[in-house]
Amino acid sequence: MRGYPKHINCKQDLLNLLEIKEYKEQAKTEIGKLNALDDSKATSVVSGTEEEGNLTTEIIDNPNPRWKQLGFATKKELSDLVTTEVAKDG
Repeated sequence: MRGYPKHINCKQDLLNLLEIKEYKEQAKTEIGKLNALDDSKATSVVSGTEEEGNLTTEIIDNPNPRWKQLGFATKKELSDLVTTEVAKDG
């Protein structure tokens, strides 16, 4: 790997970056952004089409938020990772 990665694709990427001294702060910032991201809701199309201009949508619970895409079991697991890293530094 050369430099900080452009894309974080999984939980293990974050864990590995936290172990590399020169990337640790960037990784903690990235985790903080993920923790602050509120993507718990999503818009779902119920009926209609965009071409006809009669879309009916509803707000639903997001079945696949970003923290879940990365492989975290719960949002709390992500929060605990932030807390653990801050405790290690302090």
